[in-house]
Amino acid sequence: MTESKLAKWFPGRVVWLGRTRKKLTQSDVGKFLGKNYQTVAKMEWGKSCPSVGDCYALADQLELSEELRDYMIEIARNEAQQNFQTNRRFNALCLQMAERFMGEICKWEPYLLPGIVQTRAYHFKFVGRTQDYTDIQLNRGWKFKVERYESLLARTDQPKIVILISETALHNLRYLNETDRQEQLDRLRYLDALPNWEIRIVSALHPEGATAFDRYRAAGAEFGGPTFVYTEVWDDTYCIEETTRIGRYDGLWKTLLGKSITLKEHFDDRRDSLAQEHP
Repeated sequence: MTESKLAKWFPGRVVWLGRTRKKLTQSDVGKFLGKNYQTVAKMEWGKSCPSVGDCYALADQLELSEELRDYMIEIARNEAQQNFQTNRRFNALCLQMAERFMGEICKWEPYLLPGIVQTRAYHFKFVGRTQDYTDIQLNRGWKFKVERYESLLARTDQPKIVILISETALHNLRYLNETDRQEQLDRLRYLDALPNWEIRIVSALHPEGATAFDRYRAAGAEFGGPTFVYTEVWDDTYCIEETTRIGRYDGLWKTLLGKSITLKEHFDDRRDSLAQEHP
C-alpha cells in the first residue's frame, strides 16, 4: 500500500511551527521525546510521522491545543492511509496548514462563498442560518476563518490563489441587508485585486461541479507539501492524494474554469441583480 505523504508533512509543519514559536532547538525537542535531533529534523521535513506517544509528548512541550493533538494522533494511527478521511473540523486544520505553506491554492464553491473570503456578517447572518449551529460553534468557526484569512494575507511569498464561485453563491447575498451585502462585495473586490489572487464566477450550468472542492500544490513553495484535493460529503471529508483521482479533479477544475468569467465582468453584467435584497 502506498503511504500517505500528507500524514508526514502536516505533523512536521506542526512541530516546526510549535518549536520556532517556543524558541526551541531540534535538540531541545529531541531530548524531551527521548530521541536525537536528527529524528526531529526528519519529522519537520516530512520524512517520518510522530508516533501516538510522540504526539502526546509534543502537545505537552509545544503547548498544542487539544484539538490539534487529537488530529495528529488520528493521523499517526492511520499514516499509511491515503485519501485521509475524517470529520470536517479535523481536516479543516490540514487546509489551514496548506494555506500557510502551499504555493498554489484553488477553491471551487457551488453554494457558499469560501470561508477565507467571508465577512463577519456573511458568516453569522447567512452561513449561520444554513444549519442548526450553536452560538459556540458559530463563534469558534468565525475565529478559525479569521485566523486563516489573516495567515494568508500575511504571507510574503505571494502564493497563487484562484477561487471559482458559482453565480448561485453570489445571488444568495440577497439574503443580507444592503450594508452587509455591500461589505461582502467589497471584500471580494479587495481580494481579487491583490497580487496573485483571482476570483472568477461560474454563471453557466455546472452539473459536473455539484460538490465543493479545494486543490493544493507546493508549486515551488519552500515548505509546501504533497499535492492533494480536499472534498466532503454530508458526514465526512477527504484529503485525496491518489494521483489518478487528483487527475480527475484537475480535469473538473479545467472544465469549471472554462465556464467562468472574471469577477469584474460579472459585476459589470449583473450589477442590478446583486443590488436587490431578498423580500
